[in-house]
Amino acid sequence: MKTYKLNILAICTAVFLLTACKKDKSVRETLAEGRVTFDLPASTDVVSTAFDIRNITLVSVEMKAALQGDVSSDAHYVTFATDTTKIADYRTKYGNNALLLPTTSYLYYKPTVAIAAGTRVSEAGVLNLSFQTALRARTAYVLPLVIASVDGVVQDPKTRKVIYYVFNTGEAAYIDHTGYTLTATASSTLGVNVPARAVDAATGTTFWASANTTVLPQWVSIDFGRNVTFPSFDYFFPTAVTPAAGGYTSSAKVETSSDNITWVDKGTYAIDVNNATKSQTLTMPSLTTARYLRFTILAATPYKPSATVTYNIGFVSGILLRN
Repeated sequence: MKTYKLNILAICTAVFLLTACKKDKSVRETLAEGRVTFDLPASTDVVSTAFDIRNITLVSVEMKAALQGDVSSDAHYVTFATDTTKIADYRTKYGNNALLLPTTSYLYYKPTVAIAAGTRVSEAGVLNLSFQTALRARTAYVLPLVIASVDGVVQDPKTRKVIYYVFNTGEAAYIDHTGYTLTATASSTLGVNVPARAVDAATGTTFWASANTTVLPQWVSIDFGRNVTFPSFDYFFPTAVTPAAGGYTSSAKVETSSDNITWVDKGTYAIDVNNATKSQTLTMPSLTTARYLRFTILAATPYKPSATVTYNIGFVSGILLRN
């Protein structure tokens, strides 16, 4: 009986020790505040890059976390985040002209990353950037990033390191008309769809339309307020006009002038705006400098607002000069 009791005691002890070992292994090593930082030199707090804003594209920016000191036998999980309050610190240190990157221009695709057991550097976190054409030309946009938490433990906002990701924009997709008032005239007008609607900010939604009592060709002429130099321009068709309704421009002539008297023929273009953006880029034969641009619609599909009515009509929802 004594031997039996000793065996039972030995088995219980073994089970207890095994359970304790398993429990210890299930507890992840706790990392001290500041032991995890960005995988960058200690003296670095700015990461700068050129940012093309001429077209909308998806741009991915990667960042990694690094474990300071000895490696850990456990995996650790690090979450990056933005801290927009730090833009004030950046301006104090590097200049007041920097702008905070707007939230509409970025999205954290992969904010949480793992530092695998036995390693010091994490996999890459991913920040996606887009909608570049809404940003200003030749401007520094700043996005302050921090390590928000490690293994779910929030890092102290007062002491955690901030890395400023700076995106320096170049030329914009379109010529900036700030300080100038664009005006327009036309060969005819349909109701409230006056020529000014071809040059307002609502490209795609408001538009100039030629009178439905006339026949093509019909034109709209734009005064940019000063001589501008451009290689091409984008012609926009109204988004509300469906292919079934018609009225789609199929051929157009482009002319330019510096005095609104002498006009230079820049060519006749086949037009196809029956696409997702309802627009088309027209490239000039050479780099062009002019104050006025005249866009003449030579031909278009018949416009049928109803089953019994058909018009020959021209539409221009916007003309934007490209840099």
